[in-house]
Amino acid sequence: MKFLLNKIIRNLIAGVTKKMNSKIRMKYISSFVIACVVSGYILVSERVVLAEPPTPDPLFLELEAIYRGDKDYKELPFVPEDPHKRSKNGPTLKNVTLKANKEWLKKWISNPSEMVPNARMPRLMLSDDEIEAVLAYLTSIADNELPKQEWDSYLLKEEDDMTDDEYEKMDELVSGGKAIWGRARCNICHPVKGKGGAVGVGPDLGAVAEKINRDWLYLWIKEPQSYFHQTQMARYRFKDDELRKLVEYLMKDWDFKPEEDDDEDEDESGEEETVATDEVSEGESAEEKAETEDKSSIIPEGTLAEKGKRIIELNRCFICHEIEGISELLPVSSEQSEPTNDFEKLLNDIKCMTCHNIQGNGGTFAPELTHEGSKLKGSWIKGFVETPDIIRPLLKQMPKFNLTSEEAETAADFVEEFFISEEIPLDKFADVEPAEEWISKGKYLYDARGCKTCHTISAGGIVGPNLKRVGDRLENGFIFFHLKDPHHETPDAVEPNYNLTDEEATALTHFLMSCKSKK
Repeated sequence: MKFLLNKIIRNLIAGVTKKMNSKIRMKYISSFVIACVVSGYILVSERVVLAEPPTPDPLFLELEAIYRGDKDYKELPFVPEDPHKRSKNGPTLKNVTLKANKEWLKKWISNPSEMVPNARMPRLMLSDDEIEAVLAYLTSIADNELPKQEWDSYLLKEEDDMTDDEYEKMDELVSGGKAIWGRARCNICHPVKGKGGAVGVGPDLGAVAEKINRDWLYLWIKEPQSYFHQTQMARYRFKDDELRKLVEYLMKDWDFKPEEDDDEDEDESGEEETVATDEVSEGESAEEKAETEDKSSIIPEGTLAEKGKRIIELNRCFICHEIEGISELLPVSSEQSEPTNDFEKLLNDIKCMTCHNIQGNGGTFAPELTHEGSKLKGSWIKGFVETPDIIRPLLKQMPKFNLTSEEAETAADFVEEFFISEEIPLDKFADVEPAEEWISKGKYLYDARGCKTCHTISAGGIVGPNLKRVGDRLENGFIFFHLKDPHHETPDAVEPNYNLTDEEATALTHFLMSCKSKK
């Protein structure tokens, strides 16, 4: 049909272009128009027929159901607090003048990106006088004083002023703090001069000594939520001596010195020069100049703190920060609910959801916990949260929070009870011991399918999880379930689906069940 129509149209066009009388030409043109209408109708009709939606790919429908469909979650006895959905993006400014030294705050407010290149805080283009006013208000709302800690006097000296004995003691403390930093894996959240901080939630601590009050740093690490409830910083159970070592490690940079008053403004006799005063007197008086500045300013008269409050209001600092005494355009409830059980307290305490996701809420850096109770053995969970091991060498590590044995058991029991999926057949292979015949077949399949390219047992790759003790870690039923469909629980997993038969999956399950620690 299409060939015939094309031939007719070509002939008509050729005919129209030839020399002919008007009557014949009009006949050809009429025929051409009719042919176009007819062919258009046929083509459109054909297009309509062809436009019927094709049968969807079953794989697409399955993935769509996983990504967009309703999840069958077991109801939790509380609503997990998502640290990524806090009401304010910035920290509270309640005691910021007790936290950071004044000179650092001046520089930060003046130009945040100069201090931290990727700073989210905007540059407000405030004058030095306006910054002084802002700091005056922030000082007025701060607590009267910060609880003081007892520090050895030599620790407050600069390095060059220490005796050899004092320097050795300081160096020992710093070395101990560095070891604690490494064991706790603080660099997972915090970069140091641009290195580390894979999670991307903690500030760079490469120059923390320039900014932070030593007493405040001690109290912050000890109880971060007492200062800022919505912080993503976990509470580590450091002992007092560990805390002090870690503080010394972080405060070891003495390069920063607050700007001193310029001595050039004084003559040899110690009397201040009067040049500036004389210059004012030659024109308008100091009172007249001050009056002129007040009239040209949008800041009303009043105390320095009152002016600072008005500057904060005008610049809408309360959009990102909680600031006492500042009226908000859209008040945000800051009510805090008390934990209903021990696990909820633990979850909020160590901020698990900064990295982990639970039922669609939380971070994505670490594995989702929603169904971990159907995946992991309770005994392994307890041991892991108490002393985290490295499962994925190239990807993810968990900080060591110094949990007690009781806290670790609380976590394991809750995960086993609530973080489960009915789809995972936990009863399969539940009471089965790995059989030698199946182990042999499974080992052959493990080698034949190239599993060691990504996984390691005695040797192999490091892209996938370490399988050396996978029999201690994973539920037997989950191993079988995962082998049959690696993408069911983790749709974006890089592991290929080998379409294993039940017999092949059973053999591999027995082999992996046998990979346990030697007792």
